[in-house]
Amino acid sequence: MMKLVPHAAAMAGLLSAVLPGSAPAVTFELGRGHFVIHMDDTIDTFRLVALDVPGNCTPPLTTVARGDGTFEIQSGAPRCDGEPHGELRLNPAWSRSLNINMAAGQIDFAGSAVRRLATIHARVRAGDIFGLPGVQRRWLFGAELDARLRADGVTLRTALGAGQISLYADAPQ
Repeated sequence: MMKLVPHAAAMAGLLSAVLPGSAPAVTFELGRGHFVIHMDDTIDTFRLVALDVPGNCTPPLTTVARGDGTFEIQSGAPRCDGEPHGELRLNPAWSRSLNINMAAGQIDFAGSAVRRLATIHARVRAGDIFGLPGVQRRWLFGAELDARLRADGVTLRTALGAGQISLYADAPQ
């Protein structure tokens, strides 16, 4: 049986496929490890690269796309004892709403990413947030940051179970 789609829904789907920056919210589930996030106009959507750490095994990283706009980053090396290290490059015109979630580890937003953010909503349950003013720290652990940085740009929501988020606008590209 064929399902009919109302004209408004069909047009919204067509527009989001054609217009840059009109894609719905994109979510990356990073799992565990240490990831550096960059904004890069030279790629179409995103690119993930595993980073070598001297003295450690470098597990390959793969991206599994779910149908709801979520991309899960998976580390596929059972013989590697350490956490994965990766670099995630995103085209800021691909989606103006970005969600990055991680269970434990460290997320570093490079200067290229921070300079493209309009608003940020960051939460760490056990750990801290560094780099931007306005961080609210809890007595024993955890931190939150809600900031409006500029009128136009990417809206970022990021959540980390345990670890650290760093956001430095003057960090290297």
